Amino acid sequence: MSGISAGIIGGLAAMTASTLTHPADSLKVRMFLHNQGQAGGGAGLSMVKTIYKTEGIKRGFYSGVTATWLRQALFSTSRFGVNDALQSYLKKRNGGKQLSVAAKIVSSATAGSIAASLSCPAEVVLVRMQADGKLPVNERRGYSNVFSGLRQIVRSEGVTQLYRGLRPLVARGCFVTAGQFTTYDVAKRALMERFGYGDSTRTHLMASTAAGTVSTLIVNPMDVIKSRMMQSQTMPANVAITSLTHYTSDWDCVVKTWKYEGVRGFYKGLLPCFMRQCPQVIFMWMIFEQYKRIYDSLTTQLQQPAACGEKLAA
Repeated sequence: MSGISAGIIGGLAAMTASTLTHPADSLKVRMFLHNQGQAGGGAGLSMVKTIYKTEGIKRGFYSGVTATWLRQALFSTSRFGVNDALQSYLKKRNGGKQLSVAAKIVSSATAGSIAASLSCPAEVVLVRMQADGKLPVNERRGYSNVFSGLRQIVRSEGVTQLYRGLRPLVARGCFVTAGQFTTYDVAKRALMERFGYGDSTRTHLMASTAAGTVSTLIVNPMDVIKSRMMQSQTMPANVAITSLTHYTSDWDCVVKTWKYEGVRGFYKGLLPCFMRQCPQVIFMWMIFEQYKRIYDSLTTQLQQPAACGEKLAA
């Protein structure tokens, strides 16, 4: 399978998985932004009830789903494709031998960083659409879809604001991809080689569960900072930023979160993050494996007539 094929299959798998887990992702973002500058955890089930009562299922839990599709089309397609191409290159340089865990981490981390940079504009719109219902009515942005959001941001705030929160997003992409891809690959290989499991659905489920758990613990603090940076509004240069919900930089956001909320501030929304991240990773890898089997089957079927034709011609 080429890097392009892996990218397309991975992107489609991630888009499918993200559609299924989007409500949990919306709740996660709301909890990240809940009571900024105050100690304590997220709102939990009370927030679910409030969103359902005031906004309904479609507007409350599926707001921003078009941005999710665009984000995954850019992010996951890129990281699957780049990672496959990098690993093929490194394996060739290694004489065809199996890559070390360190090499896999470097490959997947590089792919995640590149993919995050490409998907940043869609990520900004996604966070804003998901958080819009939390804002006072007069402050809501009201993006109707991802492209509406992109246009409004460029017109009213400038192109640079499409890359607000880029650094924490790239850090997130780097670490989460390394965690997801390397953990899945190592766990799957260990299950097959050490425990004698076949390349089956059970193996994919167990390996993807491990990958989802590891990536959730890694990504939650980064998601908190990324979401707060992307949601916060820019302030005029002559206005002093004293609000606990406006930040001058990524580091300012980290410092304020640590100072006023402590460690728990970085793990606000951990439960919905796990509820979204772990199933999303499980769905993504299991769907990827199924799409890959379909691709391999179709490729084999297409190659057979060509092989028969060559034999007849000979």
